[in-house]
Amino acid sequence: MSEQVGPISIEQWQQFERALVFHADAEDWEKLLMVNQKMCSALKKAGKPASRAQLQARQSLAQVHQQIVQQLQQAQSKIKQEMAQFEQQQDGLAAYQLTCASAGVTND
Repeated sequence: MSEQVGPISIEQWQQFERALVFHADAEDWEKLLMVNQKMCSALKKAGKPASRAQLQARQSLAQVHQQIVQQLQQAQSKIKQEMAQFEQQQDGLAAYQLTCASAGVTND
């Protein structure tokens, strides 16, 4: 990838938005992370917005980014809940297997 010359265009900020949404919807966390890192780097390099249009483009990007963060937090919460249910089922299954094994030993 070549080095950025001059300010980042509004279209480029919109490309970051679209990429964030696309990879979040696809649940492609590795690519989402890469886009996020590139976006952060671009924001640092760009410095303060030079125009009202640049400011608005970045505010839109910030909104999309916040929505993605919330989506990720919800997904994380759902996974934690599913893992807790799985662990509870495993405890029940282990107890059932132990009961079956114990019953089998006493019937011999």
